[in-house]
Amino acid sequence: MNYSDSERVAKILDKLGFVEAYIPEEADLVIVNTCSVRQTAENKAFGFMSNLKKQHPNIILGVTGCMVRQTGDRKSSKDKLFQHKILNFVFRIEDMAKLAKILEQQFPEHDLKKLPAHFGDGSLENYFKIAPKVQNNVQVFVPIMQGCDKFCTYCIVPYTRGREKSRKILEIYEECKNLVKNGAKEITLLGQNVNSYTDGESARGKRCFAKLLLKIDKLHELGLSRLRFTAPHPQDFTDDVITALAEMKTSCPYIHLPSQHGSNTTLRAMGRNYSVEKYEEIIKKLREKMPNLNLATDIIVGFPGETDEQFQELCDFAQRVNFGFSYTAIFSPRKNTPAARMEKDFIPNSVKKERFHKFDEIIKKQAFAMRQKYVGKTLQILVEKSEPTTNGLYKNSGRSREFLEVWFESGRSFIGKEIEIEIEAAQNYVLAGKPVVGLKVVG
Repeated sequence: MNYSDSERVAKILDKLGFVEAYIPEEADLVIVNTCSVRQTAENKAFGFMSNLKKQHPNIILGVTGCMVRQTGDRKSSKDKLFQHKILNFVFRIEDMAKLAKILEQQFPEHDLKKLPAHFGDGSLENYFKIAPKVQNNVQVFVPIMQGCDKFCTYCIVPYTRGREKSRKILEIYEECKNLVKNGAKEITLLGQNVNSYTDGESARGKRCFAKLLLKIDKLHELGLSRLRFTAPHPQDFTDDVITALAEMKTSCPYIHLPSQHGSNTTLRAMGRNYSVEKYEEIIKKLREKMPNLNLATDIIVGFPGETDEQFQELCDFAQRVNFGFSYTAIFSPRKNTPAARMEKDFIPNSVKKERFHKFDEIIKKQAFAMRQKYVGKTLQILVEKSEPTTNGLYKNSGRSREFLEVWFESGRSFIGKEIEIEIEAAQNYVLAGKPVVGLKVVG
């Protein structure tokens, strides 16, 4: 999501006449797009900005993303971020249309008033309609909604991103169509809870994520190969979405479905409105439709009040579900969330770390066993990177449709190409292979 937001900010800066500096030290202006899901992310952002401002005092520093509450500069905004004297301005990501006016105050010697009234087919005042400055034409990100209505007790996102608001299907489709015409082979749909999508309506509208998927799938005729999305919520993962995934030509057998825990007691404390049984029912249906599904999840270990028994329930849950990957985090209190006020139930750091490592070992074993099953088989890889090696060959790497990372050596770079690779070895989370005989390259 932040990557996609940054592309839209870059488009505005480009239209205002700014030229990209490829290292921060060469810049007159640096805008830091922040994440505030975890406190450590905020700490890193301020560490980066403090060091940069110390070394280059004349740099104009702006902040956007989830850390910002009120758009403006020091004179017009009362955002708490201005307690840090290094900042010149801040803006909420949905207020990026105000960026030109803000920058006029920071760069009075430049004429920034000649900003086009429209980006693509939409007004600049509409965040969704600002055409991104795409860095990678082959793999692109398209936001379909903003905000979150779930209010999990550990999460700050509903307060920073606001309530759920969806785009119109036709608007999303047209953006995707233009991207495919410009070379996109893979599109990832973005949202805090993508399967809460309601075709431009409020959260009270009818869910129609399956309808959106099937609509965009039609772009297969124009060259779209892969359609991904992140992140869905178990509460809204309905049967029509599962059926759509089974029917789509662009469907990928990879789902990142955050479970957060494997104990119903802990899920209730987290404010997750589903049960372990419901989650497992969804996965069973998905695997019936997509037998080679690679399932990833998010897990929080050491949530306040998590007992030894509840942690064991989590481990047993993971063993049953068999994940291909887990973004596992040790709970740390996020300011201004209900979970941060559960101090009496906080768990000692030593216990949390011990549980984290135990759970991580379970996931590692599952992930490696799953990847070993692909040795000797052929996977279709969309190449993302290619680097020359000392032996005169190129080391190419990319992802399979199952989102498995694969690398192989070849006599040329295959960036942006889809290529059939015979898997020869599994090395932890990475697969290695070679191009199949009679190589077929797509794109």
